[in-house]
Amino acid sequence: MKSKIVHIARTAISPKFWKEVFRQIYLFVGFFVLLILFLISKIFSHLLFLPIIGRLIYKINFATGKTIPHYEQLLSNKIDGMRPSEVRRSYLIGLALKNLLAKKTRSFITMFGMAVGIGIIVFLISLGYGIERLVISRIASLDELRMIDVSSSENTSLRLNKSVFDKITALPKIEKVIPIVSIVGKISFGGAQTDVLVYAVPRSYLDAIKVQPKDGKFFTNNQSFDNTTAMKESTGSVAGAKTAMTKVQMGSKIDENNYSVTILPQQAALVSETCDITSKTLGYSARIEGGFTGNLYWGSQYSPFDDFGRGAYDVKRDVYVGKWVKGIMPLYNKNTDDTLAPLLDDMGRQVWKEGCIQERFVQKEEIIKVTKAQVLGESTSSATLDTTQQTYDAVVVASDSSGFEMVSLQASGSAGMTKTPDKLKFSSAPDGTAVVSTGLLNLLGIAEKKAVGATFKSSFIIGKSLLPSVEGKVQSQDQTYTIVGVIDDANSTYFYIPYADMKKLSIPHVSQFKVVLKDAESLAKTRKEIETFGFRTNSTYDTVKQIESLFVSLRVILAVLGLVALGIAALGMFNTLTVSLLERTREIGGMKTMGMVSEEVQDLFIAEAMIMGLSGGIGGLTLGYLVGKGLSLLVSAVALSQGQGYLDLTYIPWNFTVFILITSFIVGVITGLYPAQRAKNISALNALRYE
Repeated sequence: MKSKIVHIARTAISPKFWKEVFRQIYLFVGFFVLLILFLISKIFSHLLFLPIIGRLIYKINFATGKTIPHYEQLLSNKIDGMRPSEVRRSYLIGLALKNLLAKKTRSFITMFGMAVGIGIIVFLISLGYGIERLVISRIASLDELRMIDVSSSENTSLRLNKSVFDKITALPKIEKVIPIVSIVGKISFGGAQTDVLVYAVPRSYLDAIKVQPKDGKFFTNNQSFDNTTAMKESTGSVAGAKTAMTKVQMGSKIDENNYSVTILPQQAALVSETCDITSKTLGYSARIEGGFTGNLYWGSQYSPFDDFGRGAYDVKRDVYVGKWVKGIMPLYNKNTDDTLAPLLDDMGRQVWKEGCIQERFVQKEEIIKVTKAQVLGESTSSATLDTTQQTYDAVVVASDSSGFEMVSLQASGSAGMTKTPDKLKFSSAPDGTAVVSTGLLNLLGIAEKKAVGATFKSSFIIGKSLLPSVEGKVQSQDQTYTIVGVIDDANSTYFYIPYADMKKLSIPHVSQFKVVLKDAESLAKTRKEIETFGFRTNSTYDTVKQIESLFVSLRVILAVLGLVALGIAALGMFNTLTVSLLERTREIGGMKTMGMVSEEVQDLFIAEAMIMGLSGGIGGLTLGYLVGKGLSLLVSAVALSQGQGYLDLTYIPWNFTVFILITSFIVGVITGLYPAQRAKNISALNALRYE
C-alpha cells in the first residue's frame, strides 16, 4: 500500500505527468471551441434557407468573398494542428451528430432532460437575480449609489460648516456638496398650531433625490454656501482644521491637575491598560454616581481626529497624539445585547482598576484643594441663587443576572433648556416658498387641489448645535410661507424651504451634507477620506450591499435545489450513452478494423456527450428564460390590475449565461468519459463477435 502511494506521488510530481495533463486540457478546450464553431456553421447554413435573412447573408458573402464555414475551416485547421496524423475532430463532431440523429427520439428525450435540469437552475437563479434587482431598484437608483450623507459624530465639538464644506468640495471626484438643515417648525394655520419637520435645502437637493412634485412645482432658489456669505463660525469647531500643533511627548501628563471624571450618559467607554489604542483591553466603564478621580495624559491618536483625538504632535516618534484620561475606575463587561454588567472579583465585589479611556467619553471638573487659610468668597446682598430647577427621569441602562439595575439620570421631556428670550430675526425677507408633503396637507386639512397657492405661518426652533451663540434653543420670528409644490407622501408630515432662508437667520452650521460623486467607483475611497475628518458617513450603497449579501445566500440555496434536477438529467444522459455503446459494439469493432485508432473512437463518444451536454445547456437557457418571462407576465398582469407597473421578476446576467454553457459542456464530458473509455478499450475482434 505504501509503495503504491509513493508511486502515485512520484507520478504526480513528474514533468511528464503534468505535460500530459496540460495536453488533455488543451485538447478539451479545443474540442469545445470546435463544437461551438460547428454549431454556428450549422445555424448559418439553416439561415440561408430563410427568405429575407438568406438573401442578406448571400449579399454579404458575395461582397466579402468569404463565408462563415470558410472561417470555421481556417480555425479548425489551426486547432487540429496538434493532431496531424489523426482524424480531424471537426469530422468526428459531424459523425457524432449523424449518430445522434440516427436515434432521434432517444437523443431528443435525453437532451430535453438535460435542458429541463439546466432550465430549472437557470429559472431559479434568474429569479434570485431578478428579485434582487427589483428590490434594489425600488430602494435606490443608480444616482443614489454615488451619494454620501455626511453628519456630525457623537463628539459635540465637530460641526458641519463652511470650512468643512470647502474641505469636502476640494476632494477629488466630487461633483457637488449640498447643505441640509433639519429643524422643527411651529406651524400656525386656521387658528391651530402644530410642530412638524422642516428641511432647508437648495433646489439641487430636490433634483438629486429624484423626487417629483405631484402638484405645482419646486422652488427655484438654489443658493448654497458661497464665499461672499458672512458665516460666524466658532473657533476650533471644524474637524481637521489646520492649527499650530503643540509639540509634546507621548505618555506625558498634560497638566498636574486632578480631575473629577464623569463618563457621558449612556456611553460605554473602552478601558485600555495604557493610553494607547493598541494596548490590552481591560473592559468597559460607565457613568457612576460621584465619578472617579483621574489625570490627563497624552496618548495615541484616535478617531475622530479633532482637539481630543489629535491634539498635539510627538516630534521624537513622528506621530500625532490625543488626550486620554488615566485613573482608577470601575470595570464592566459588555453583553451580546450591548448592555453592561459589572466585572466582579472572586469575592463578588466590582473590580476597580487603573486604566485609560479616551477623553471624548468624559466630562471633567478640576478638584481644587481648599485650606483653612483660603477665602473662597464673601457673600454680598447682591448675590442670588439660580433657582432654575431641572427634573430628571431614571432610565434603566442595564441589569445583571441577579436583577441589579444600573440607571442613568436624564432630563425629562417637561424640563426645557435655558432659552434666549428674544426671537431670532431674519436679516432680510426670506424667500417664503415651501414644498409640502401630502401628509402635512392632511394634517392641516388643506385639499390637495387647493394646496398650491395656500399660505401658512411658521417659526423655527434653532438649537445650539446649529447656532453656537445661543444657549439652549431659540425660536425665530413667524414667517408666512406660500405652498408652491406638493410631494406625494401621505405617511410623513414635513415641508421643504430654500436653504437661503436659514442663511438669513445667520446660521453658520448645517445638519448634514449630501455629497454627490462623479462616479460610484470612488465612493468607498471618498467615504474614508471624509471619515478621517471625524464625521460620520452613510450611503444607500450600504443597504444595497446588505441586500446583495442576502440574495447571494438565497441563490446558493436555489442552485443546490437546481443541481438535484441536473444530477437526474446527467444520469439519464449517462444511461443513453451506455446503451448506445452496447448497441454499437459491432460497429466499433468495424471502425477499428478499418483503421480508426482507439483514441479516435474515444473522441467520437466524447463528441456525442459534448453535443448532448451543450445542446442541453442551450435548451436549458432558452427554457429557463421563457418560463421566467412567462411568470413575469403573469405577475405583471395582476400588478397592472392593482395600478402597479410591469414587474420583471427574472434576470440572466451574461456571465451566468457563459457559466451555464461551460458547465453543461463539462457535465457532458464527465458523463461521457466512462462510456468513451469502455469504447476505447474494446477489442476489435471481440467487438465483431459481439451479439
